[in-house]
Amino acid sequence: MTNPYREGWLLFNSASERWEIREAYDHPQSVHCGESFDLQIGTVFLTCRVEMDAEWYVIVQNTSFYLHPGFRYRIRVR
Repeated sequence: MTNPYREGWLLFNSASERWEIREAYDHPQSVHCGESFDLQIGTVFLTCRVEMDAEWYVIVQNTSFYLHPGFRYRIRVR
């Protein structure tokens, strides 16, 4: 059975002021509000949804937190 997930990184592009998924696809893909992916927290991947208020944030299991533009986050996408 093949793995249905592609792993990559979520990085902030300061030129476009958007988060991008890198390495999971042939080219960087901009992230849009409402999109879901699995975010690695510690050693586990948790499904989250990305949203935008004054800043970009994710919602994981009814808990929200802001994404830090200086960090990169390990993710999985289908």
